[in-house]
Amino acid sequence: MRVVFFTPYYKQNRGNSTTAKRLEHGLSEKVEFSFFPYEEIGVNPTLFEWMEKADIYHILHFSRFVQWAEKNDVTLDKPYIVTSGGTDLNHSLEEDEKRYLPLLREAKAITVFTQKAKQLLVEDYGLSDHSIHVIPQSIYLPSIENKNEPFTLPDGKPKLLLPAGIRPVKDVLFALRSMIKLSSDYPDLTFLIVGPNLDSEEFKKMKEAENKYDWLYYLPEVELGQMKKLYEWGDVVLNTSISEGQSTALLEAMSFKKPVIARENVGNSSIIQHGNNGLLFQSHEELYQSIKIVISDQEFYKQLSDRGFQTIEEKHTIKKEIASYMELYKN
Repeated sequence: MRVVFFTPYYKQNRGNSTTAKRLEHGLSEKVEFSFFPYEEIGVNPTLFEWMEKADIYHILHFSRFVQWAEKNDVTLDKPYIVTSGGTDLNHSLEEDEKRYLPLLREAKAITVFTQKAKQLLVEDYGLSDHSIHVIPQSIYLPSIENKNEPFTLPDGKPKLLLPAGIRPVKDVLFALRSMIKLSSDYPDLTFLIVGPNLDSEEFKKMKEAENKYDWLYYLPEVELGQMKKLYEWGDVVLNTSISEGQSTALLEAMSFKKPVIARENVGNSSIIQHGNNGLLFQSHEELYQSIKIVISDQEFYKQLSDRGFQTIEEKHTIKKEIASYMELYKN
């Protein structure tokens, strides 16, 4: 079977590229998988050769794809599957329904990460229940051949890690007020934000905060294979996103038995059952209290760690994810 997979990003370390690399890893062993990162590579004759030979197309992030296809006059002449990561569904579809719905209506299948996302497409946009499939994300952290570590990590206790691209929807500075309060309780506190600069205004604010507080550190994006070092370093992993499709960073952290504390939204709530396998917060005070109880209560810390790991083993294995996509491909 020949599949052309369209992803917005591959080289840049973003959620879409993490998803794309994981699916490439799992699916390329089972199908002839041609990979096209449409925001990073210009349209070329090779792409059209692939499309001509393909049995199906697989599209990641429908709003970016529609914008790119319109600009480059690319049309779809084979059956196709659309995978929605979250931002396109939570923001783009709401902003311009007429522009994006035709692509979704014509898709042979739409995959989303959560039941809530499926419910939204069916109830708010009238899409067929039978065409939408919930396939939770899994984890893929490739091993790296280059053993020379390109970065050093700060010392401190507790070590709090926030992996996220620097852009408004990720709202990384939401945590600042809670950290200021926490630094009074824990003078050796270390708060590390890791991710690419995706918005100049947000990045400027973040760098100003880094210069102001000696416990705040920033690290630019790192290779996917290097994330293991970060998860092993951190004591607790945070997510402050205003909205999420389904955070791979949270899943990765849970696979390393690290407690996760995340802002309450549809995507994060699809992973975390509050008080069981992680904690959810809405306010600065709730974030402060959540961090404090996790790092001060070793028994609770272990409970969240163990149950988080159990969640991954039961619901988010790459074997299950790839099998689900293969079933759709065959259908």
